[in-house]
Amino acid sequence: MENTGHGQGWVGESGELLSTKFAELLVDMYTSTLHAVNELSSDFVPTDISDDTRGRLIKSMEKWEFEPHKLPEEELLACTLILFEVLYRIDGMEEAIGVSMKQITPFVHHLRRIYRLENSYHNFEHALDVLHAVYSYLRAAAMIPPLSILHKPGRMWTSTRRENSGALIASLGLHELFVVYIAAIGHDAGHPGFTNAFMKNASTPLSEVYDGKSALEQMHSQLLLRVMRHHGLGIVLDHPVTGFQVRRLLWETILATDMSVHDQFMKNLKAVIDGQGGPKSFRQSIICQTLMKCADISNPSRPYRVAKHWASALMEEWSSQALYEKFLHLPTTVQSDDSPLNEAKVQVFFISVFAKPLLDLTIQAIPEMKIFSDQCTTNLRVWTKRKRCLESTQNEHDSRTSTNPRHPDDYMTAFPLTLPPAHRNSHLEDADSTPPWSGVPYSRSSGSSSSTSDSGLCSPSGSVTSFTFSPASESSTSNNSHSHSASNSNSDSNSHSHSHSNPHSHPRPPSSIGAVSILGPLPPPQSPYSSDGHAAIRAAGKLGIRKQRSMNRNSWSPSAHSMTGLPPPPPPPPASAPMQPLPPPPVAAPVIPKSTMTLLVATAPPPVILPLDRNRPNTIVINPIKFDQGKLQTT
Repeated sequence: MENTGHGQGWVGESGELLSTKFAELLVDMYTSTLHAVNELSSDFVPTDISDDTRGRLIKSMEKWEFEPHKLPEEELLACTLILFEVLYRIDGMEEAIGVSMKQITPFVHHLRRIYRLENSYHNFEHALDVLHAVYSYLRAAAMIPPLSILHKPGRMWTSTRRENSGALIASLGLHELFVVYIAAIGHDAGHPGFTNAFMKNASTPLSEVYDGKSALEQMHSQLLLRVMRHHGLGIVLDHPVTGFQVRRLLWETILATDMSVHDQFMKNLKAVIDGQGGPKSFRQSIICQTLMKCADISNPSRPYRVAKHWASALMEEWSSQALYEKFLHLPTTVQSDDSPLNEAKVQVFFISVFAKPLLDLTIQAIPEMKIFSDQCTTNLRVWTKRKRCLESTQNEHDSRTSTNPRHPDDYMTAFPLTLPPAHRNSHLEDADSTPPWSGVPYSRSSGSSSSTSDSGLCSPSGSVTSFTFSPASESSTSNNSHSHSASNSNSDSNSHSHSHSNPHSHPRPPSSIGAVSILGPLPPPQSPYSSDGHAAIRAAGKLGIRKQRSMNRNSWSPSAHSMTGLPPPPPPPPASAPMQPLPPPPVAAPVIPKSTMTLLVATAPPPVILPLDRNRPNTIVINPIKFDQGKLQTT
């Protein structure tokens, strides 16, 4: 199927069926997101922390120097919930949203399991870091109470900011504050550890579904919505008055994190600042996107010691992707050299081109954020000085990589539609194949840390060391046992080195919370586009095309089950048949047979928000995807 920028028709002319690839991708998208959420939805078991620990965490998050990557698992989750507790101290928040803090707790724990532990950067630590940045921005603008309010049980808080004050930030109401919080903690859910550009070059199913446009962000949004509905947060998404705007705002806020739309966003923000922002809902969307974008790339504006850790973690993730691209014979789309010098060059470029211009424009809309822009300017000077120093003393040793790349099979635990079909099939067919960089050491589970000293910018201590964030997932370990032992000694050595050099770090203990793969055990190799498994889908599609004139092509009719992520109920037994006792609930995640599904496809441009219709129990809803009405074939 040629990728022309539009959705493709999948029912042939004159009764001849041509290509069903696109429709089958849509079905796989639905079932994969459903499986990913249900597979990781174990019963929530609350973990209590002591009052002293809680007080220490509150104090640590009152500072901009917050370092979530140094926290053990239970404290990561505790910090996330503490930040939500502060949000719920805003007077009227729980009543306006209709979601209690008791529902937020299992939601956060479930969402934590959707994030991949194997990622050195796009992991739950990053999600918490982004949430903390959003809180810090809102607190600076007096839109949210201070963390110290949690020391006063029952105390509620009301902002002194008024919408008629003229401040753009004051246009955000309770629903908008809730949305930007949810977007912050869930904006990278299920991130595979590589970029949209990689997926487009590799022709991954997810990239083809979304035509190479913000594919990762679309996936994050869909996974987040499913986890929300799984824990009863669908009430805020489906509210008859505010639900449409909430769903649209959440989707737009997450998609703004795609750097490919950065230039257009900057133009939109400038227009809002200049008073040309249109309706109130548009201004609210731009402000939420601004908070989200600034938080997502807030690392360069953190104190230099913290910023350097995140820079090293990102370089490590990029290096692993570059080797993965080499393995697949794809063009390299990220920096493959994670040496200290190249790290400094990348930071100077990124701050100069993206981070600082964004903050400089943002303070015109939210002046209270100037302190973060000032820190970014300071870091730019430090990185520039470090770059010059390393260039003047560069030698062969300085140009070598300073982290251990991942084995490509580590990616096999990622969300299935993000993976190149060629690698998945070849991995299953020949598990003992040797990667093209067999002479290069690699690590299966590594993270990054950096020197905690800001002095001696040219010293070797500025380079990156690796340590074990968490154990590799079970499926990764079992599927790749042929090379796991080769990396154990290396990972153990790096972990010991890290703990020795950084006594404040807490390596992740083995637990059932994080060491889980979205995929689980990999199925036997099978083409995702085989015709035998999708005959019913093609027949349903042909029938739907014949009936298209009798339906409103710009409307959606999802069922209650498709909106909640639950399978359709079984059909009632015949009247003559005796009643049978109900079977016990299944242990595994329910999988809806593709042969019982009907696809409804909208031709309206995204974002398309779906109304609730309980009259179509066997309907798949794919949202949001743009289609060209002229491309659909009719009979």
